[in-house]
Amino acid sequence: MKFEVEVYQNEAGEWVATAVAWGVTVTGRTEKEALALILDALARHFKKTAGA
Repeated sequence: MKFEVEVYQNEAGEWVATAVAWGVTVTGRTEKEALALILDALARHFKKTAGA
């Protein structure tokens, strides 16, 4: 599965990753951590919406 992710560093120094199509956003201490967290968050999001 492919999806668009926006990644940037906010003014607090945290890395923010957002899955654009689903509006799922996470923050991490590093860019790599934020990208790993977005995968976990999307998995939870898909499980939640599939069960609804």
